[in-house]
Order: sequence, then C-alpha cells, then structure tokens
Amino acid sequence: MKPLIYTIIEYQSFGADEIVKTWESQDKLLQSEQTPQKEKEERKKLLATKAEKFFQTLEKFQKSTEQNDKFLKHCNATKLKAQNYVGIIQTPYGTLEILPKCFRGDALQEQEMRKPTQEDKQKHKKELTEFYNIENFQQQFDSNDKQNQQNKEQKTIIESFRLIDTPQKSAQRFLIHCLTSLKDTPFKQSQISSIDTCNTPLLDVFMQMFCQELLEICKKGIRHDYGAIEENRAYLKGKLLFSGQIRHNLVHKERFYTSSDEYITDIASNRLIKSTLELIHSKATSHATLTLINQCLEVFEEIPSSGNIEGDFLSCTSSRHFSYYDNLLEWCKLFLQGNSFSAYSGESKAYALLFPMEKLFESYVAHMLKKSNPNATIHAQNSSQHLLYTKNNSPLFKLKPDLLFEIKEKEGKEKRKIVADTKWKPLKNAEDKKHGIAQSDLYQVFAYAHYHEASEVWLIYPKLYEQNDREEGEIKKIIDNLKEWNAQEHYYCHPCAFKETLKHHKIELKIFFAPLAFH
Repeated sequence: MKPLIYTIIEYQSFGADEIVKTWESQDKLLQSEQTPQKEKEERKKLLATKAEKFFQTLEKFQKSTEQNDKFLKHCNATKLKAQNYVGIIQTPYGTLEILPKCFRGDALQEQEMRKPTQEDKQKHKKELTEFYNIENFQQQFDSNDKQNQQNKEQKTIIESFRLIDTPQKSAQRFLIHCLTSLKDTPFKQSQISSIDTCNTPLLDVFMQMFCQELLEICKKGIRHDYGAIEENRAYLKGKLLFSGQIRHNLVHKERFYTSSDEYITDIASNRLIKSTLELIHSKATSHATLTLINQCLEVFEEIPSSGNIEGDFLSCTSSRHFSYYDNLLEWCKLFLQGNSFSAYSGESKAYALLFPMEKLFESYVAHMLKKSNPNATIHAQNSSQHLLYTKNNSPLFKLKPDLLFEIKEKEGKEKRKIVADTKWKPLKNAEDKKHGIAQSDLYQVFAYAHYHEASEVWLIYPKLYEQNDREEGEIKKIIDNLKEWNAQEHYYCHPCAFKETLKHHKIELKIFFAPLAFH
C-alpha cells in the first residue's frame, strides 16, 4: 500500500474521522469504478483501522512529554489540534504533515488550478525581489498622492500577489523556502531544484536533500584520517601492546599484538554518516528516496555505524581540507540529535521534524530583504546589546529586535535607523478596529526603537492569500484601513533625552505586509 499521508495546516483540528475521509478520497482503488464492491468494503475497513491507530499513536506522542504539548493539543476528547509548529510526524501507520497557514481559511481547500509554467515561476521570483527592495517595500502603503502616481505599480503590487498553484503545494514550497533561509542549519546550503517537491512527502524531501549532498561529496572523495588500529598480527608493526600480548598471545609466541596509525575511512564523521543513512533508510517511504539512500550505502558499505553518537560528534574536528563535510555533519545532527526540531521515539515509535513558524517567517523576511538590498546594512536578531547587568557586569536581559536597518541618507545626514519586528499571524477583518494587532507588540518595538535611537518602527505581517472572493474582499478592506493608519503619520514622542542634543525622540509607526515565496 502507498504510504498514507494526512496533510493539515497550523491550528487545524482533526480526528480519526477526518483522517479516514481524506484517505478514502485519495485512494485510487476506492475511486475506481472497476474495483469490486467487496474489495472496496475491505479497503474501507483497512483504512478505518489504520486511521484509528494513526490517531492513537499521535495521541501517545502528544502525551509522551510535556514538551510535545506545544506541537499538538487536545481540543476535545476525540480531536487533536496542531499548534504553531510545522513539519512532519511519522508513525508506522501514516505521516502527519503540518504546513504553514499561507492563506485565509481554517483548512486546505482543494482547488483546480493550472500547473504553473517556468515563465510564471520566473515572474513570481522577479516580482518578489523587486517588491522587497526597501524603497518599494515602503511604498506599499504610501499615502503621498504625488508618489502614488509615480509608483502606482509598486503601490498595488501587494494586492496582485496570488496563488498560481494549489494551496497545499504552495504551502509546502514556502516551508522549504523558509528552511533554506535559516542560519546554522543544513538547509541553507542545500540545492532543492532537482527534487520533485510536489509529489514527494516532506520527510522524503529532507532525506533526498541529504543524499544528494552526500553523493556530491563522494565525488570529491570520502574523508580519510589517521587512526590507531589494534590488531593481532603475524609480524611486528607499530607499537607492541604488552597487556594485549599477554592476554592474546600467551601460547602463540609467534604473533604480535600491536597498535599502529593507519590512514583509514573508519573515522567518527564517516560512522555518523553511516548511522544517518541507516536511520533514514528505515523511515523513507518513496522509491526515489530509497534508491538514493541505497546508492549512498553502497559507498559506505565497509564503514561501520556509530556505536557512540554523542562521543563521535565530540570527536569530529573541522579541517580546512575537509570543510565540505561541515554541512553534511549538520544534516547528521538534524536526523540523529534533533537540532532545531523535536525527535521522538517511544513505544509508539513516532518520529518528528518540527520547526517554530515564527522563527521561519522571521528568517524568511530577513533573507528576502537582504537579498533585495545588497547595499543596505540589515542586522537580523541583533543581540549585542543588553538592558540590565548584574553587579559583576554579567548581562541579564537582551534587547534583540528581529531586524535593525541602517539606511544611508544624503551626505551630511546621519544614518536612518529602523527597527522591524515580524509577526506570523493573520490580521483580523475590518470589523476589528485594531485588526488583531496586540498592545504588547507595540510596547516591544517602541522599546527597541527607543534603545537603538531608531526613527521608525515596522510591524511586518504575512500577506495571506485568498481562497475565495469573500476572503479577497476582507484582505482589501484591511489593506485600505492600514493605508489610512500610515497616512495619519502616527508618532510616539518620548520626553526623555538620549543625548544632551536630543530632547525628544520621535518614532514613526508603519505596518506592512510581506508576500510569500512559492517558487
């Protein structure tokens, strides 16, 4: 039977009934008119049993530790609800894929959409790059009439960004795009252009990324290093080990128990790679993934797996001659140790790769702004400053804005500083005068701006895409209202002085939408 996958979005609730309905609608045998009715009934019973066991396994995963409560929660006795973590949870009975909520609505809606062409993808990338240029980014809600006439296209482009593929495929691609923008993760340097992300389960996409990078490394050469080899030999080589000689050769006087340094492949980094390959081989579900893993296992056939994963990671040393191994070892940490995600294996044998969506959106926005503004100074998560210190000068509280811009003005003027904070949540409809913008969010950004002496603060929200005409009307109303907000030039003036020459610190508030990348 083809691997069973149940796909949901953030904060979507589900139970065994919803799972079995989805699986039945996706089953080709059940949809085929040529399948005998008796076989259909047996198939339905099998899917219902699997769905029930799948749901029970997810419940066990949720209850296994207190930490797992932030991934899934019970909304009632028969339903679980996803939280703000995205990724996969794999069980023996099926795989749960949790995707970002890139559109308005509470669940994925099936839509018949034409397959995007290469031209559509290139246009989408070009428009995004142009939009995230700081000048164009600021003009999305510019209220100046003269500038609106000159920049009419930039002003309305935020409303023109639409889905060009199904919601599910678009959300999966956006998740992968976010992961490739993350710092200190193996996704950042990986190439996904050759992977069919549309028809491949998400976990298998990660495995294929690892295998493709490993095969590229094999072309450069597997790492060798000198290691001490203890062996009972018929000749004297290296250093004679007297304790081993007495233990092994008390009778066989003609043999020598020695230790010698040899240039071998049986080293910590290679053993970790072998262990990772064995792990993902047991988790892979697609034929393409298993083919890639088997190719890699053939290369590492003579290398043993790691007997002490923690110890081998500590033994791995970075070398300028083998720097191309560094990213591969990050992949090994991702699968074996659980860096940046939750890996769980208990009685229910569930395996999870989960990422906080707030962090992914923050990383995505920073990546897009840096990519579109190579000459601007943009600091992401600048944590060099602290608010309070102890008596021995040890820092207590960090002042860490998501983004800090320093924009060069005309000669003779100081750099313009902007503090920006990203918020991965949808703004509410026009009936709510605050649109769901939290009071605490404003306190936070103004505190950052006051400390860094910034002249502007930005709140950046995702531009969610519409799945029907009613939702499209709601987002237009919100955009129109936010244009009016920005037209009022809201300022916050703090009476305290930073410097003797600065009596009042005027801070302007701006609220923006960030369109999402799907290609």
